[in-house]
Amino acid sequence: MKFKSDPPNRKPLKTLAPGLRRRDFLNGLLVGASGVFLGGLGAGCSDDPGTGTPPPAGPQYKGDVFTICHEIRDGKAFELPAASGELLDCVIIGGGISGLVAARKLQRSGVTNILLLEKEDPVGGVSKKGGDPDRTHGQAAAYTVFPYNDNLNETYEDLGIITGYDMEGTPIVDEKYIIPGPANGDWIAGKFYEDGWEAGMDALPYPPNVIADLKAFREDMIAWYDYEGQDMKFGFDTPTDNSTTDPDVRGLDNITLAEYIAGKGWAPEVGQYFDPYCRSSLGTTYDKVSAWAAISFLCAEFGPVLSQPGGNAYLALMLAEKIGVDKIKTGAFVLRAKNEGDEVHVSYMIDGVVTTIRAKTAIYAANRYIAKHVLPDLGAAGRDEAKDFHYTPYLVAAVYVNKTPANLGFDNWVHGADTLFADFIVADWTSHADPVNAPLDRPNVLSCYCPLLGPTARVDLQTKPFEEYEERILSDLEKVIPGVRDTVTGVDLYRWGHAMIAADKGFVFGAARLSSRQPLGKISFACHDTDGVPAFENAVGAAYLAVVEVAAHLGVMP
Repeated sequence: MKFKSDPPNRKPLKTLAPGLRRRDFLNGLLVGASGVFLGGLGAGCSDDPGTGTPPPAGPQYKGDVFTICHEIRDGKAFELPAASGELLDCVIIGGGISGLVAARKLQRSGVTNILLLEKEDPVGGVSKKGGDPDRTHGQAAAYTVFPYNDNLNETYEDLGIITGYDMEGTPIVDEKYIIPGPANGDWIAGKFYEDGWEAGMDALPYPPNVIADLKAFREDMIAWYDYEGQDMKFGFDTPTDNSTTDPDVRGLDNITLAEYIAGKGWAPEVGQYFDPYCRSSLGTTYDKVSAWAAISFLCAEFGPVLSQPGGNAYLALMLAEKIGVDKIKTGAFVLRAKNEGDEVHVSYMIDGVVTTIRAKTAIYAANRYIAKHVLPDLGAAGRDEAKDFHYTPYLVAAVYVNKTPANLGFDNWVHGADTLFADFIVADWTSHADPVNAPLDRPNVLSCYCPLLGPTARVDLQTKPFEEYEERILSDLEKVIPGVRDTVTGVDLYRWGHAMIAADKGFVFGAARLSSRQPLGKISFACHDTDGVPAFENAVGAAYLAVVEVAAHLGVMP
């Protein structure tokens, strides 16, 4: 990895303005409520055909129809025409963040004869916005952390978000993209506490020893952010495989966050405090998540963060504009991609018409577990590593209210209550320079994030009616914000069957994940799951790795 300064250097988080935490279910995994169709490729079905019959999509649900996905899963054969047309340099399969970043990076490397195929319209995967002009919300991905390596710097600089660098090489980000504080609120035992991760930690309703341990945990995370291994690589970087190879650091993947906390002698309440974060952002619980994965997220969460109204949709839209409409086909469901001699042939369907195109290379930028249904070469090579991938089903509720509740932060975490959601975001927060003092009579959207855990979660997600989830979420909101139900004017639900990779203990540097990102002939892989954890930054890192591989085939410098 080449950094802006040599030796590699990041501005210490203690010197940065307080921020919040990252919500990045990335790379086109979310579509929305009408099904479990997940993302850029156009497939998100379970490998198990017996996972239940979804109720008919009605006007209440937002999202996608997944009939074709299930037909492919169940072995339906489509008539694929012979490949024809010009020989492209690269076809990118999937228009989530990884696919968009890969396409744009190829263009900046001089590879312009490309085509990106995306099932949805518009592109963006989880980085799309919903609602109306007065109450815009992100459909899923809400914000990103401050850029910390050259891949991220280059991406943000290309979009005009980074406007320069200071004398230490730290990026200067246009202030309009920085989310104003307070970053978060914490609901504990019937009361909201402001900025509990930062200045408000002393006010949390815990004994002094727990407060001391929470502060020690925070300082420990900040120290990990700046950690450099003996190989002069950061302890936690993106792409993941660019992180230090020091055994004591990579060994953190073999213990859980709970075990890490216990090993430090900290109170168990520390892990319990961060459990909503682990469930919401990492798709698993603090006593199951890889300590390496958890620390890789948490160590970057104590600095400023970036967003715009509608969440991360602005990033996807800006990338698509840079790429150009002539290089993107939306509504294109990819049926097959296969190495054929020195070429890759990709068959896709638009409005029932199947076309097969030719390319020198391809980048598969959709969920890795879907690949075996689309890439026949995987089976021929005996590669089924994604069978060991575990994805968390997820529900997001956009709750429309005619006035904004008081005493909230941007992201609000619910502790110690049996609510379906782990947290909720105030959707218009980034529209205000001083959101704390914005009028409370303004209409808004509360975006409730509901990771669904347990053996029946995916079946439940596919089969339970809209009204059941709606009632549960509104009841839970009323429990947390008494009286809020009287202000509700509508609810949109987005449901995802395989929303995000669950980075449980042993996954990040396990054999399955390491094998999954290896190229398949002239087809490279770029998705957050092949990089180990579900973050925007990992999606970007995976895209850059794929571009390096493609560039080698094409004989160009990435």
